[in-house]
Amino acid sequence: MKKMQQLSWLLAALFGISLALASCKSDKKIAKGNKEKLVEVFCSGSKYQTDNKVFRANSVGESIDQAISKKIALNNARTQLASEIKVTVQSALDNYAKQQVHNNNADLEKNFQSLSREIVDQELVGTRTICEKVTKAKKGKYKTYIAIELTSDKILKSLNDRLSKDEKLKIDYDYEKFKKEFDKALENMKNQ
Repeated sequence: MKKMQQLSWLLAALFGISLALASCKSDKKIAKGNKEKLVEVFCSGSKYQTDNKVFRANSVGESIDQAISKKIALNNARTQLASEIKVTVQSALDNYAKQQVHNNNADLEKNFQSLSREIVDQELVGTRTICEKVTKAKKGKYKTYIAIELTSDKILKSLNDRLSKDEKLKIDYDYEKFKKEFDKALENMKNQ
């Protein structure tokens, strides 16, 4: 009786293994039939996305020259990072300006917009590379995969410094209220 149970377990295990192997083969056949190939993209994924503490961006650059492929990837990543920061900062500034009733909102928003552009341009210099991979294709082209980041605290500090020093803006400026709006805007960016 015990040998029958062992034999049953062995047959069930062999059947399970054969099913697993057959399913792997069918996936390969489907992929070949569709002529699709799984591509690994380095320096990407959830680990390289913006979160509550850090703005992140990643990109790929391709060229026959390795240095140029890196420049392309870095430039594209910085452009993407600047866009994310600008949207977040602009959203925070817009929401903050709408809450202020002591000043003319049109003037306040105009001043905030120019401030936003200055801060983004100034702070991109402080980005940090967190991932870089270089590959070379058979045709001799280099591909550089890169991911960069910039802490949200650095952006917030720059904004705070500028807002608290600006004669027109500091009258209505409240750091805690602004920080709350900045954190909300950053959370919204993370959830997109």
